[in-house]
Amino acid sequence: MTETPLSATAPANAENRSVTSSISIVRLLPLAALALLSGLGATAWIARAGELSLIGFLRTEQSVVYSPHAGRVLAVQARTGETVKPKQSLLQLSDAALDHEIAVKVREVASRQAVLDQCRAQAEVQLSLERKSVDEGLLRTRLESAKYLRDHFAANFEQVTWRNIGKESHTGRWLAASPDFLNQPERLFDTVVNNPIAAPEEMRLSAIMRQELARNSAEVNKAQSELCDHHISELQKLRQNLPDMIRKAAGVDVAEAKLVEAAEQLDALNRQKAALSLLSPGHGVVGAYSKQVADPISAGEALVTIHDRERPFVDVDVPSRQISKLQVGQTIRLDFAGEDHKGRVESISPQAHHRDGDSDSWVAVRIRPAGKLWPNLAINSAVAVRLK
Repeated sequence: MTETPLSATAPANAENRSVTSSISIVRLLPLAALALLSGLGATAWIARAGELSLIGFLRTEQSVVYSPHAGRVLAVQARTGETVKPKQSLLQLSDAALDHEIAVKVREVASRQAVLDQCRAQAEVQLSLERKSVDEGLLRTRLESAKYLRDHFAANFEQVTWRNIGKESHTGRWLAASPDFLNQPERLFDTVVNNPIAAPEEMRLSAIMRQELARNSAEVNKAQSELCDHHISELQKLRQNLPDMIRKAAGVDVAEAKLVEAAEQLDALNRQKAALSLLSPGHGVVGAYSKQVADPISAGEALVTIHDRERPFVDVDVPSRQISKLQVGQTIRLDFAGEDHKGRVESISPQAHHRDGDSDSWVAVRIRPAGKLWPNLAINSAVAVRLK
């Protein structure tokens, strides 16, 4: 029997042992991975031991847009899901009755304007005629006043002259002149003084009577002049008040008042029509419309909701027996479709409620974001709420 040399068999044995070791390591890798996963699962189970999982719903602050009038939807100007700004147009409504009322009121305003223009034209013509008449009256009165004033001064002068003549007659001397100068006193200044003569009594009495007559004439002329001045003042006042008087007589004030009233009513109707263009009350995302184009609507009907994505929150109902675990300001774990986030309890309802077909009572809890931003999920999406 032939023996194998020891030096030849040693390398073969070493090679076999190396292959066997590699095969053993490969077989152990799945076992090690399974053990690792089991450890992680056990760790997660231990971490979540005693944790209560509830389903809440993602909400946002929202503003509901209502119809101000009955009518129909004329056009949708912002699509559902579109981000809008404050005062951006959402819907355009139409109201056939309002449009008819506006058309009628427009015609009424035009008619009122035509009547007013006619009244103003009549007033201008009448004012021109009346002013001409008043101005003619003023001219005549001023001329009469000047005449009376002239006669007044002439009578005063005549009175002074006859008074001086009467005084001269008391001295017993008289001017040399023909007797008929008493009827023509202006000739008195053309008389040349020659020799003094005695004044007869008849001439003295005549001078006194002429003096009184001149005084009366002066007073009458003064009174007439004052009456003329008063008449001039009245005419000037009348001329100043003529525009208002003519406007009222021609009906301008009434026509203006009716036009203003009709214009205000038209403005009110136009404001109602402008209100038919529904605008966004703020920033947000347009929700689903309750009406479509050509659909009839009633006054006060909710048409669309604007959701404010910048102010999300989660509403969740917590069993009343578990509510003692929560308090306002507490941090809560939330699961958004597999993404872990945090929230903070904002409010806890002081009153429990019951669900249909459920004997348990529930308490409404509102949770606001805390930490990093929440994902942008669809509104009303389900969110897992983890309570320990």
